[in-house]
Amino acid sequence: MPPAGGPMHPVVKAPESSRFLKLPEDFALQGAESGSAGATFPQGFLASGMSVGLKGSGRPDIGILAVSGEWREVATSAALFTPNAFAAAPVVIAKEECDLGGLSAVVVNSGNANACTGPQGLQTARSTRDAVGEVLGLSPEVVAVSSTGVIGEQIDAAVLSAGARQAAAEICPDGGPAFARSIMTTDRFPKVAAGTVSLGSESVRVGGCAKGAGMIAPALATMLCYLTTDAVLSRQEAARLLEDAAERTFNRVTVDGEMSTNDSVFLLASGASGIKPSGPELQRLAAAVEAVMMRLALMMVADGEGATKIIRVSIEDADTVETAETVARAVADSPLVKTAMNGNDPNWGRIMSSAGAALPGRRIPNASLQLCGVTVVERSAVCPLSAQQRKQLATSMREPEVEVCLKLGLGTADAEVFFSDLGHDYVTINADYHS
Repeated sequence: MPPAGGPMHPVVKAPESSRFLKLPEDFALQGAESGSAGATFPQGFLASGMSVGLKGSGRPDIGILAVSGEWREVATSAALFTPNAFAAAPVVIAKEECDLGGLSAVVVNSGNANACTGPQGLQTARSTRDAVGEVLGLSPEVVAVSSTGVIGEQIDAAVLSAGARQAAAEICPDGGPAFARSIMTTDRFPKVAAGTVSLGSESVRVGGCAKGAGMIAPALATMLCYLTTDAVLSRQEAARLLEDAAERTFNRVTVDGEMSTNDSVFLLASGASGIKPSGPELQRLAAAVEAVMMRLALMMVADGEGATKIIRVSIEDADTVETAETVARAVADSPLVKTAMNGNDPNWGRIMSSAGAALPGRRIPNASLQLCGVTVVERSAVCPLSAQQRKQLATSMREPEVEVCLKLGLGTADAEVFFSDLGHDYVTINADYHS
């Protein structure tokens, strides 16, 4: 069976076949296999993406996503950012100078993170924001900036501002795919998702795109992600919806245990549908947004630099949620576990070792471990396997989605994390990445 990572992974190519992606019954994916419009699928959004010379490769490097002019007065938004102590200049500007509940546009550059760039980097972010605002007729506080790429290099502010003006002048209703391509760095493919959620006799749309393949270990957000809906939402509803969904999606994935300086996720609600959900309808919308975010999050894991599969580690019967999360992340970020997964090796001892290291000084006599549905540990001791079980393990370990379930036997709390395997390509990509 050939590797099924990157664009060939089921969650990318045929999401309905993924065992890890659960879609609400009243939610229909748009363009799941043929390609989605992404962030401009909902009504009331314009976007663009192009190359302005920030990348030596000549690939697209700047994009803009904006609310259409006629909907700006009713539009709302929400955002979450990395807690990294060395947060990039765009993150600082967004948190300190933007109206995060009333954004009308976001401008993004790729190829340079504008992180650890001091006062000059802050001014570059401001000048980019101001350039977009001037072209679109927006005040600076409703325009946010994002950057992704190499840390510690100054951007040519004049080139970036000129490019931002050009991109702002070319936004259009079908610009979602171009926007998604413009934010990529080491990504093997653009990550887009969208769909329609039924709210009784009416329906609203949800869309989005994201970038990220390495440096993924989110806290409150992950890499760069832009979500849209044409529902009417209050600022408080948008913020609550985004935070709740991020906790169950982006905060449950890891590629390499590295938290970026630039992690940002935005939700823009245009209100262009004229539909304001409440009660059960708002819950259905929240589930749809979460479904889009989960697909984007899983696509990031599938695209983990050089990854060939997604692994879900479920920690059950822990004494506290904190214990469960700590153990899950220890397993998910273990290089030994991840390399074994890359080699299709059912070396469950690595899983037990990394889990135990996360709980130093404790004795856990009643743990059990299932790998690909086969019980390999019972009462914290090895289980003899039949020839059929060994054959099942050998086959299942080669699949693009692998299940790990560790029951600690300590209580009733649980947690899960999705992670990628780790192979030679990860080293190759990151040893050479400086552009």
